[in-house]
Amino acid sequence: MLFKYVLLMAMLVLGLVLGSVPKLKRPTTPKIQSLEQQSELLSVQNPSLTQTCFGYYGPKLNTVSSKYESDYLQCTDTFEKSSQGIYCNWNSTLHGLASTGDYGCNTFADCSTIVDYVQAFECFARVGAQESKTMYAISANATESAATIQMQLQTKENQLAMCVNEADRYFVEDTTTMYEELNACLNGLPVSHTTSAPTTILDYQTTGL
Repeated sequence: MLFKYVLLMAMLVLGLVLGSVPKLKRPTTPKIQSLEQQSELLSVQNPSLTQTCFGYYGPKLNTVSSKYESDYLQCTDTFEKSSQGIYCNWNSTLHGLASTGDYGCNTFADCSTIVDYVQAFECFARVGAQESKTMYAISANATESAATIQMQLQTKENQLAMCVNEADRYFVEDTTTMYEELNACLNGLPVSHTTSAPTTILDYQTTGL
């Protein structure tokens, strides 16, 4: 019974941890917003260039956006799997503590079958003294385990934040470059004279996930 309760609580905590994963929201900056507004204005001022420039840079901007979504999902998926792995690694410890607690509680059942009241109370007193040491040990071990798990989960959350920040940075840099080149095109600079934004690759190893 105790093991089932503890396992249920562990799964609820895991659900809270995974529920803390931030939702996908593409980042923006005042500069990007300004560049977007400039693109709209230039497209009105130079309608003859609009189709060519947007036809070339539109797909590139979509590629940057799709890559950000892929990077972001990779960050969150890796975080979720690693967090679940932490609980799996501690499952045997949890099972052992809960089983010990269940055994201690069940030992009192033998005392309740004793007919003689004096002997029954003496049994409860003796078993109670023994099991109080067991329960204290369970409490100490459980407290230490909980603190360690919390520390490990916090590390994973920090790594998730680093991974997402890197994805955000690459998206902002590439989006800014693409809009600058788009606006240069709308100003009359030939597409062949612009420099395409580098394809930035998110290294998940550097984030620790």
